[in-house]
Amino acid sequence: MKFDIDGFQGLVLHYGLIITFVGAAFLLFIYCWYKGRLDMDDEPALRMMQMSDERPQEENNHDSAR
Repeated sequence: MKFDIDGFQGLVLHYGLIITFVGAAFLLFIYCWYKGRLDMDDEPALRMMQMSDERPQEENNHDSAR
């Protein structure tokens, strides 16, 4: 009787990688939760929207200078 060694090793590798990535994400989540860095405030989004409102004026000035 011959076993499918390559298939079994691939299965172990597949599940090992899944467990590694999920475990690393979980540990990162626990670390950020412990440090209090899971804030979901809107300040960065508002800052990016403010910057994008100012950009079209700057781009128009550069186009007319050329």
